[in-house]
Amino acid sequence: MAEFLADDSRVAKVLYPGLPNHPGREIAAGQMDGAFGAMLSFEVAGDFAVAKKVAESTRLFQLAVSLGAVESLIEQPAAMSHASYDREDRLAHGITDGLIRLSVGLEAFDDLRDDLDRALKAAARCI
Repeated sequence: MAEFLADDSRVAKVLYPGLPNHPGREIAAGQMDGAFGAMLSFEVAGDFAVAKKVAESTRLFQLAVSLGAVESLIEQPAAMSHASYDREDRLAHGITDGLIRLSVGLEAFDDLRDDLDRALKAAARCI
């Protein structure tokens, strides 16, 4: 999923230690025995409204703050888990308006990829 998002022009940045360009890749590889896990974050190429549209437009990813389940989950931290933080505090901790967090579950990869692709297309129409 991280590679799909990293290659997408609608995505500004992907944060996943399994990607070769992640600054913590070597440490993560040693600590995780090369299995980088199913959690990742990405920033949409857009603002708060674009990220919100992506998060709300998925059909398979469930919108939820909890990110540890067998089903795939999606969260927009600026609107959900960190909504009570001052914007400056959020930004200081890397939680941008366009940040989205994913927990990739057990559903078929192609279905999840297509779901995110549809959501990104829906959000792009809002720009």
